[in-house]
Amino acid sequence: MRRGLKKKIRIIFLNSAFFRNPVPVAALSIYPVIAAGYSLQNAVELSLLFLFLSVPVGFLFCLIGEMIPLWVRPAAVLAASAVFYLPAARLLESMIPGAVAALGMFGPLMICNSLILSRANVYAPSHIGWAVAADTLGCAVGFALVICLTGAVRGLWLSGSVRAAEGGVSLPFFGLIFVGFLAAFLQWVNRRRTLRTGKRGGRP
Repeated sequence: MRRGLKKKIRIIFLNSAFFRNPVPVAALSIYPVIAAGYSLQNAVELSLLFLFLSVPVGFLFCLIGEMIPLWVRPAAVLAASAVFYLPAARLLESMIPGAVAALGMFGPLMICNSLILSRANVYAPSHIGWAVAADTLGCAVGFALVICLTGAVRGLWLSGSVRAAEGGVSLPFFGLIFVGFLAAFLQWVNRRRTLRTGKRGGRP
């Protein structure tokens, strides 16, 4: 039973972080990736802010989500994110001084991050704590991987370093194209996994 639970946690985490990463697959939380992910530094700061916001919001709605009517829940998630933003921003600032000011409007906009809203509104209320923990951490890792990879590529493409990109590479359209390629790559990987699983299942 314990081994089975570990396997379920691993599957949820890997799906949220890699194989069904909601950023390129479902286009959730895509705005900060394409608009603010133009440097590795910004990407790391936003990834940490996402983690500090999504974990408490996710656990809160795991506990109380089903007590809130479905039509009220999105507004409740936004209100909770706004409340948790203050300690999250303070924690980020304590780790990386000047980060909150450097992020500008992209920091507060994480309050209405579509990925946090979706998982806290739909997934967290209908799942138990360990599943919410695996999903939340997986989404945080998945978000970090996509935005950090996008920021690093945009910096390397233009200036040969992972620092902030300038010009066309820094524009959201370039980020959108890059995330599109990531989505296509994940689709190819998942198709290969499905074919491999089918072949194994078809063995006598």
